[in-house]
Amino acid sequence: MARMRPARPLTLLVTVALAMATWAAGPPLAAATEPGAFEQRYELVATLDVPSARLDAVAAIELTNRSRWTRTHVDLAFVPRALGFLVDEGPVTVDGIAVEASWTTDINLRVPLAVEPGEEVRVQVPFTLAVGLAPPAFTARTSAANGVLSFGQWFPIVSTEHEVYGLGDSAVTYTAERIRFELTTTTPLPRDAVACAGLQAAPAERGTSWVCELERVRDFSFVVNPNFRLTTRDAAGIEVRVYTETVDGAATAGTAVEALLGMQERFGAYPWPDLVLAEVGSAGGFSMEYPRQVHLTRDKVVDRYVIIHEVAHQWFYGQLGNDQQAEPWLDEAWADFSARLLMGIGENACGTRPVDSPVFAWPAEATTGGDWTSCDGYFHSVFYRGSEFLTAVRATMGDETFFGAMRDWLEQNRHGMVEGRALLWHLQRETDEDLEPLYASYLDDPDPRPVPALAGIGAAVAPAVGRR
Repeated sequence: MARMRPARPLTLLVTVALAMATWAAGPPLAAATEPGAFEQRYELVATLDVPSARLDAVAAIELTNRSRWTRTHVDLAFVPRALGFLVDEGPVTVDGIAVEASWTTDINLRVPLAVEPGEEVRVQVPFTLAVGLAPPAFTARTSAANGVLSFGQWFPIVSTEHEVYGLGDSAVTYTAERIRFELTTTTPLPRDAVACAGLQAAPAERGTSWVCELERVRDFSFVVNPNFRLTTRDAAGIEVRVYTETVDGAATAGTAVEALLGMQERFGAYPWPDLVLAEVGSAGGFSMEYPRQVHLTRDKVVDRYVIIHEVAHQWFYGQLGNDQQAEPWLDEAWADFSARLLMGIGENACGTRPVDSPVFAWPAEATTGGDWTSCDGYFHSVFYRGSEFLTAVRATMGDETFFGAMRDWLEQNRHGMVEGRALLWHLQRETDEDLEPLYASYLDDPDPRPVPALAGIGAAVAPAVGRR
């Protein structure tokens, strides 16, 4: 027998009707810039000189307008510019014709377009990076240290117009149908010198050419180290590849397999054929997640919590995208909760700041600063207190209902973008218990969105980034 759901007030139905009417009437003011309207395909072709840490690349982006309205421009996030690593870019072309792209923030490159519904354009951006040591928060993104080159958030990618920030993650990205990467190195390197997911071609032993291709991912990263040693494991049909230099990769691989299997049991399928974990050159800073890939700093290569936390991000960020600046709890609280759950350890929050605080609640510079560690800092508020909040929701709902609801949530929204209010509404809808007191205790904005299908309206317009 189906469980009866609590009745919803008539006012909610009115809200739905008004929202539907507004949508049907025409595009909102921001519709011309809504990135979810574009179906995306990337071809990244790069030449890398390892000794000088110089990368010459061309990003070719095929965009198909899946909305009902003309698109006048696309915003491309390009984080290396804020780090001082972008030494040359352009000319930017659209269908082979040069256009005047403009920087509207430190990292946002706005490219003018005129794309009718159903039409496709090809945007091409040549660029050169001269990579150096990044600030601590960015050392597992694009950075060079100890002969290792890490490339994360390294190419122009469809995003919203936003600014880089020294605290939290600067990523707001949408699922692409395909990202293909072709790398040529100026000198021969060992086969295992390049760590990337979706590896399709590599030298037999040593060489200069690698090809990686991924489908249904919202970003792509890679790490290059001539001294890498490769460790492989199988996780119920998922190939786990671990690239390390300073430690044996066996422990890291074992923890990654444990995390993959544990996350699948609780939250549903891992939808890709492989997972790559790679050691970067820096011993400090923070490890970083990417779809199908994890970059681990040298001091965390065998850290069980960090490995499981980053693998959990394959569900919360990799599969379920979110605005990581406005609502970091949607990926970080869930990754922390998942790691503690799988490790059997409790929470250690000591602050009272709302779990749903944006990264801007903590003042920071563009690429440095911010309160990461105090009781009311970013970690304790979003990660640890967020985990405490989710543990309380789980206890109130019960394990069967809670994890069942989350598996449904993943299945409904896989490869899409989600918002906090929609998730809160979904959890409340799935239980007869009243979750609102918990919402009020932990959240700054505790009112759940009455109809998460409002996000689904956009999904119907843009199936490439909407619900499956």
